[in-house]
Amino acid sequence: MNRHILESIGKSELLREMKPAFLEALAEIAVERTLTGDETLFMQHQEATGFYLICSGAVKVYRIGSDGREQVIHQFGPGEIVGEVPVFQGTAYPACASAVKKARLIYFARDRFVELGRRQPEVFLNMLAILSRRLRQFVELIDDLSLKDVTARLAKYLVRNCDAASSCVVELDLSKSALASRIGTIPATLSRTFKKLQDSGAIRVSANRIEILDCGMLAGIASGEKLQEI
Repeated sequence: MNRHILESIGKSELLREMKPAFLEALAEIAVERTLTGDETLFMQHQEATGFYLICSGAVKVYRIGSDGREQVIHQFGPGEIVGEVPVFQGTAYPACASAVKKARLIYFARDRFVELGRRQPEVFLNMLAILSRRLRQFVELIDDLSLKDVTARLAKYLVRNCDAASSCVVELDLSKSALASRIGTIPATLSRTFKKLQDSGAIRVSANRIEILDCGMLAGIASGEKLQEI
């Protein structure tokens, strides 16, 4: 058994509460993989043969429209799982996934995972919890894109990614175009929205470093309060 893989699985928030024997069984069927920045993990409509646990780095999941535009659905980080939904449906991946930056992943083949789950049903209960959490994320995304304006969506993104231990600072690890796609807008509108929030006194922007100056104001904007025009 690869002890390095076992250690990585044990650090996952989604899996670490499982019994040691079960974690060891997972490690037995796992394969480690490393992606470089922008390297593709899987493509939309590709057969779903397995899913991935992110150990380090970040992976974005996105769909490509008929006009070629990219809509980022979510960005996943260490400890999170990517590609599990179609694996259990036995269908193709409904979206694309690629590394935002260099990432280390652990791959679980569908057939071996299902076989393990039949021997130890606890695995399926754990995956049900993961799928339920993912469903809530998608409902929130739909709500944001349909009911909130760009300013509120950007404010919510900053609030969620704020490192409170670092005086409310957000270090952006996405390009402007990727972040714009993530919140359902275009780079030019994103730049204007950052300026709008900065002029209001809610944030201070310095390259990819966003300092939140007024957490209360930003949280209010994120919840739908209109920003007063200056």
